[in-house]
Amino acid sequence: MLSAARNCCFDDKNMPATRLPYLLRQLRNAALKGANISIPKQCLLCAQAILTASADHLCPHCRLALPFNLNPCRHCALPLASSEERTSICAQCLTKPLANRAVAPLVHRQGAAFLVHRMKFYRAEPEARALATMVATQIRLTEMSRLPNVLVPVPIAYTTAVQRTFNQSALLAWHLAKTFNIAYAPRLLMRQSGPAQRSLSRDQRLASSGFACHQNAANLAGKHVAIVDDVLTTGATARKISQLLRGLGADLIDVWCATRTPTEDN
Repeated sequence: MLSAARNCCFDDKNMPATRLPYLLRQLRNAALKGANISIPKQCLLCAQAILTASADHLCPHCRLALPFNLNPCRHCALPLASSEERTSICAQCLTKPLANRAVAPLVHRQGAAFLVHRMKFYRAEPEARALATMVATQIRLTEMSRLPNVLVPVPIAYTTAVQRTFNQSALLAWHLAKTFNIAYAPRLLMRQSGPAQRSLSRDQRLASSGFACHQNAANLAGKHVAIVDDVLTTGATARKISQLLRGLGADLIDVWCATRTPTEDN
């Protein structure tokens, strides 16, 4: 059986290399299940065995070493200096807030950036669960009294979806929707083809349109909606989507992201 599975999975020379880690894990899990063998899980960052139950697949040392966003702006999650701790609002959000509430538990660097990269380009589901767990923990600490009615993941272009075979923002939103028993709307919006956001400057992101509502998009009159994405950088994407959601009638709009870049200029 293992021989057949190996031939099926790995003899295709045209298979993208980024698919191999996921398929290897699936093959390993299937073999272990069939043999009724149990081995300790490995930490996603240091690969050491995790001897105690861990929802985020991280050992205690790597979890503590993550770059947590300890003093974020409440409206855009930008990491604030200690002198701004009293206000918890950045200078831009004093006049033009990005969202009613923004949640981004990690700063996008070091181990946090590695987890996002693995999730985004290798379809690494354990990394997605780890990041979703971090977001859920942050929400439990600050947001349980006002959870949204529906989660809307940031859509990706059709060509990107075909090449990557999944949407990392939708994967995060799916895990969070299950965690909090919230409605999940991955097909509410669509994205037109174009260059990846990471390849654009701040001005180019602000000038880019790129998003639209599906013709059968549900009415969101009076709804509290959360936009879900992997990384919050300039906020341009969140602002564009917020405009579309408000056009559908959304009342309160939050932004939930796994990581936040340290400055808006990145």
